[in-house]
Amino acid sequence: MRVVYSAVADRWEAYPVSADVVDVVEDEGVRLLIGDGGFVVGFAYDIDGDPRSRTEVLRRYLRVEPIADLLASRSDADREMLVELESERSHVPATAVDPVRSISRFVEARSEVGRIAVHVRFAWWFALWGMWFSVARGDGLVLADRPVRRQNLPESLPNAFTVRPDDLRARLRRGPATARRVALALCAALVVVLVAVVLAGGATGPATTAATPVSTASVEPTPSAPASPAPTITLPVGRQPGTDYVSVDGSARLNVALTSSDVSRGGILELELSFDKSAINPFGVVGADGNQSEAFRSCQANLDLYREVPMQPGASEQFRVYLIDASGGRSMLTDLFQQLQLVGAMVEGCPAPIVAGGGPYLILQRTFYAPLVLSMSVPDQLPAGEYEVHLEVGAQQWETATPLAVTID
Repeated sequence: MRVVYSAVADRWEAYPVSADVVDVVEDEGVRLLIGDGGFVVGFAYDIDGDPRSRTEVLRRYLRVEPIADLLASRSDADREMLVELESERSHVPATAVDPVRSISRFVEARSEVGRIAVHVRFAWWFALWGMWFSVARGDGLVLADRPVRRQNLPESLPNAFTVRPDDLRARLRRGPATARRVALALCAALVVVLVAVVLAGGATGPATTAATPVSTASVEPTPSAPASPAPTITLPVGRQPGTDYVSVDGSARLNVALTSSDVSRGGILELELSFDKSAINPFGVVGADGNQSEAFRSCQANLDLYREVPMQPGASEQFRVYLIDASGGRSMLTDLFQQLQLVGAMVEGCPAPIVAGGGPYLILQRTFYAPLVLSMSVPDQLPAGEYEVHLEVGAQQWETATPLAVTID
């Protein structure tokens, strides 16, 4: 394994040099990377609380004695090493604790043949919060994660994975829009209070306020905040989607780096471009009967994990580079079509599988291309001064564009 410590993230990560990762599960704060045959081939964890407890978790699966003290420590500097760690066992047990059908008072999950029955129970006002529910198998595989659309009603979800009896974990959590909804509700309540105060202050004469009987009711407690997310890792260590230029739909992204911020007229301006783009691609192996379950499982295991691929010809894109002066005048430096070399990929979305009669399993996948260096001559007649370097890629409309500054002398 290649073992890496990140001082900025205060996190240890280990990923296999040659083995494939087919699944990712968690055990007491440690994210375990599972290879073929169920062997642990890598791990990741944040150093928080008692770091030695993370090492004790790893001892269940790996012989970590040679570097146990190192894994339980932290440093102000990054570290990286190659180590050989022998697997202790070939099967990762389910990590669910107290597996019961009724996980909490808010959500119930029950396994049926090919399906999972989910019953969410909560008071009507929780629907205003944008609640979500998730259902996971005991080994950590997420079987469903979606917004609650029908409270107090059972919902049946297709499931292509084998689930042992009583081996489901379900929870109700606040959705991504919950904070915004609560803020809007609080603002609306504040407006109502202010209006009431103004009206009360404008009234004349004595006022008698009658006591209003208050009804009492047993209210179910608010669901707890979701647990801290698992450490985000990449296997192997690789690129992240670009942030300098982001298209309106988020599909195309680009990072730009200047080799020098000072260039003479008649000299060479060089840019290094790192381009990535999302698209619908076939993924995984589909059974002879059109069963996409295995491809879906492989997709879930690779979700949001960067992986290298053999370099191969990729998409062709049109790149245009402009220098923009202080008055907004544009001078084009280059306009060329370039075939890019594909070097990596990251799964971004896994649709529900078809269990029979399906065609190729199609996923949303971001493809990463090898950095491209553009060398451009600066015209001799270009006036000296400060310029912004701006890029256009094909017909993409940028929502985020971060031009770089360059001085021409």
